[in-house]
Amino acid sequence: MSPSFSTLYLALQQWTTEAVEAGWLKRDALTQVESIEQQQVGELFRQHPHRPLIVGLFGGTGVGKSSLLNRLAGEKIARAGVERPTSHEVTLYLHKDFQLDLLPADLPTQETRIAYHSRPERRLIAWLDMPDIDSTATHNQEIVKTWLPYVDWIIYVVSPERYYDDIGWRFLQQRAQRHAWIFVMNHWDQGREEQIEDFRRRLQTEGFKDPLILRTIGVQTDQPDDFDKLEEIINNAINRYGLDILQQLGIQARNEDLQQLASRFAHELKDNDRWAEAEKDWQQTVNAHIDRIVEHLDTQVEALTQTLLASEAGKKRGLLARLKESDEIEQPAPGAPDKLIAALWDQRNIDRLKMLNEQLLNQLQEHNLPYKAFEPTLDALVKKAGTQVEQALADGMTASLAKPGNGLQRFLYRFSGALSWLLPFLAASWAVYHVVVTFYSGTQGEQHFLGINFLIHSAMLILLGALLPWLIHIKLKPSITATMRRGLKNGVQSTATRLKQIWQDGWKERMQNRKHRYHELEEIREDIKQLEAEPLKELGGIMQSRELK
Repeated sequence: MSPSFSTLYLALQQWTTEAVEAGWLKRDALTQVESIEQQQVGELFRQHPHRPLIVGLFGGTGVGKSSLLNRLAGEKIARAGVERPTSHEVTLYLHKDFQLDLLPADLPTQETRIAYHSRPERRLIAWLDMPDIDSTATHNQEIVKTWLPYVDWIIYVVSPERYYDDIGWRFLQQRAQRHAWIFVMNHWDQGREEQIEDFRRRLQTEGFKDPLILRTIGVQTDQPDDFDKLEEIINNAINRYGLDILQQLGIQARNEDLQQLASRFAHELKDNDRWAEAEKDWQQTVNAHIDRIVEHLDTQVEALTQTLLASEAGKKRGLLARLKESDEIEQPAPGAPDKLIAALWDQRNIDRLKMLNEQLLNQLQEHNLPYKAFEPTLDALVKKAGTQVEQALADGMTASLAKPGNGLQRFLYRFSGALSWLLPFLAASWAVYHVVVTFYSGTQGEQHFLGINFLIHSAMLILLGALLPWLIHIKLKPSITATMRRGLKNGVQSTATRLKQIWQDGWKERMQNRKHRYHELEEIREDIKQLEAEPLKELGGIMQSRELK
């Protein structure tokens, strides 16, 4: 694993962690990222500027892996045959220039045996003899799984009797893309050509287009085999491509793992028909649900105002009491508007908004979308909605109380108030004028003095001039209950608009967050693409893993 891969792995891991915490991905997404192999062969040789190619011998019990390693080494390195009928340790055979001080922490140190040689022609290759994969001891399989990420190439060793081993095939299917493979049928002195062809067909069904199968005999004999060809293939590959390229095979597989996983995550977040349909359903559900809430609020306003009107009717005052009233328009008692608003926006309406949220989350689930990303936002919208509703009702009440009634009613109310003192004054002035004029004329003998009838008629005129405007004035006075009712009605209508906008803004905010995370992931994906190595050409069948289905 190169530093570039390490950086991108950490970037994807950090992105996934944040996406999971935000609810855009399921919890198992982080597990999927962590399942990508992070081990690097370079950790074995961190004290060296360069490292050899790690070639592992992989196979079941009795296929002759250890004998083949001893023949490759030209000396007895690995215990074989009767000494170790079931391998339970790892033997690492490498040049003395690559002395290992301390193995990585995840490797089974106690089950690892290291042997060194000084042969210059094999300096660039380190051989690894792994335990039998088909052993009944599950610990052996765990050892193999632990070591495999540190292997560049795998020599899949079978025998004429054991080339259909199920466990070995399962490992081949799981690991095919992560290594270069060389297929070897060992104990060829006991095999037949039709077994090679049968083995070849089996490999082709697994996606290996034209696999090369070498025939070897575990020990040096006079019988011909492909042992020399095995060494020649690996040495020619090193000379032709160079170690750096060949060592990138495992890294390339990890890069592909990152790319595939990032692509799956991107599919969850990118724009598609599911999101468009979900947005349409969101708007329809929000509008219909809030309209029902508004209808309920309207009904509550009517019920509350009817109660207030009944209370107002029960407190009717007599004429004398009304004479003492101020001409100023009546204002509600301190705290009365707040009590009305609290009575309107009660827990039942809050529960209705929570039911709306549950319905929206269910719709997202039906569209197979990450609904958990919306849960915190929707919870916050309920709290915000309460504040906005109370503000809308308060604004409606304030505006209505500032201008009670309509414009004509307010004008006539003020005008009748003015007439209630102006008309009596004019009537009294007219009566006084006639009294003075008539008295003067009477003293001159020109006409009779005014009598009791004039007095009565003048008093009645003054009284009517005062009473009629005053009655009209009282009648035109805006009702405080009607004023608050109108304010609440206006507030309820404003509430509908505000609530719909709040939920629409909530959707937009989530979509912006989704697109932001998607663009962050796209940047990571682009960086991962830059790591993709130039595909290697086939080399005698060993690169066939590139042709896998």
